[in-house]
Amino acid sequence: MPDKLLQLQPKKSSCREISFEAYTASLVARADKYMASPFVISTIGGGGKTTTLLDLFLRYDNERLVTLTSTTAMFAPLYCEKEFARVADNRAIPDALKTVTLGDPPTSSGVWFQHPFEKVEGKFKGIDKDIFDAHIRALRMSNDPLFVEKMKDETKSDRVPLFLCEADGSKRKPFKAHAPHEPVIPETTDLTLILFGLSGLGKKCTEDVVHRSDLFADAIRIKEGDVITFDNLLNLIKSGMFLKGIPPTSRVAVIFHQTDTLPEDMRSNRHLHTWAKATLDAPGIDAVFFRGKDPTNDHKIATYMGLAHDRPSRPLFSTILLAAGTSSRMSGYNKLLLPFGEEVVIVHTLRRIFASPCRDIVIVTGHDADAICDVIEPVIQKEAPPDACITVIYNPRYLEGQGTSVASAVAALDESSIACFCVQGDQPLVSPGAMRTLTEKATHDAILVSCRKDSSRASPVLFGKDYFDELAALEGDVGGRQVMRRHPDALQLIKTGGSDLIYEDVDTKERYERLIKIRL
Repeated sequence: MPDKLLQLQPKKSSCREISFEAYTASLVARADKYMASPFVISTIGGGGKTTTLLDLFLRYDNERLVTLTSTTAMFAPLYCEKEFARVADNRAIPDALKTVTLGDPPTSSGVWFQHPFEKVEGKFKGIDKDIFDAHIRALRMSNDPLFVEKMKDETKSDRVPLFLCEADGSKRKPFKAHAPHEPVIPETTDLTLILFGLSGLGKKCTEDVVHRSDLFADAIRIKEGDVITFDNLLNLIKSGMFLKGIPPTSRVAVIFHQTDTLPEDMRSNRHLHTWAKATLDAPGIDAVFFRGKDPTNDHKIATYMGLAHDRPSRPLFSTILLAAGTSSRMSGYNKLLLPFGEEVVIVHTLRRIFASPCRDIVIVTGHDADAICDVIEPVIQKEAPPDACITVIYNPRYLEGQGTSVASAVAALDESSIACFCVQGDQPLVSPGAMRTLTEKATHDAILVSCRKDSSRASPVLFGKDYFDELAALEGDVGGRQVMRRHPDALQLIKTGGSDLIYEDVDTKERYERLIKIRL
């Protein structure tokens, strides 16, 4: 068993009271610090989606480039008078919400749709999900801090983009159930909001109150016409219906909107806290909020009660960072310790992984282990994301080849990990955006392979959990390629976009010198 040289564990997860406004602000700020923009928020479910999106738009429009859109269909803000009035705070509708950009996305804050419906005034067809995802991924690759530095002389807005997407329709009813083709959530979503309109509580399960009331009733085993209770909503959440289609990289929050419509005794802090805790105990839910008009503050939309887990409940992704080799092709140099900008190569690679969706990172050392640890430990202690687990191990068999390093790292992965990357320590340009794209498409039985513009295979590769046992049994110097050869049908080549530079390594002196020139 390899020696464990360092392990940094995040604090144990707990839940805390927090407002919806503070929760979203904390997630956006964290993304600004650790990841390439833009941040994407998608809404699904029943009553309150448009109101919530308009509220977010008005809150962030002064500081960000905010785009409001849909992947299904949506009324333009000018035709959502009631929804806008709920959040407007006596403000006139801003110019950014008055016009609609069709086809291409707006270049400033605004509304983005595909085309208007011919027979429904003010209603527009949304953007195709694949087109939306391709646009977001292209922005994330172009906003990569490593390459943004190279574009300092170009005119570039200081306002960071934020995308708000209505990914579901409910016919403006407080509740709904999903048909097989719903919802249409972009893979690039960072936060998915599931909404329920509490004005529907105590009413009968009919099409007047519930969009697709038959499916709603079947999912929670009641009859159409039965009165809807909060326990029914809780059972619907626990059924997993509303987790369908949510990408593995997205956090999930439930919003019970229209809390002001509840009887006063049901709006007490104690009562709402009990409901919130029961909702937060449902699998896959990160946060829950009760929101509505605040009668004590000019009826502005406010959070009555909010609870959130400190650590996200979404699937866990891992990275194996290989830093054990002898750099045999570098003529006496350890390539991982060569200068690269203001850091050495291995530190630059590690920082790039910190910006990826991976919260479980295992670093394998061998050759020059003490020197490697000396340069990475300060970075781990000071810069690791707060919810990350970082483990540094020593592979005593490193001279036998890379396979033994991969095998030793798999044994140290978190048991709940659903997929892991194998990243070479000499890839200082490895792309967090490319890693994000692969995790968005991850499944337990797939091997996702990054590929260049010419479709040739590259690194990193994301192995689903089904292949962990084979990775743990590797020998020799081939590494994960052995597993890939055994399972050609499981391989999926993924073009992640951006420059092919993100796949380069410093395996030789010539490559190193080339990348140094490009970096400078």
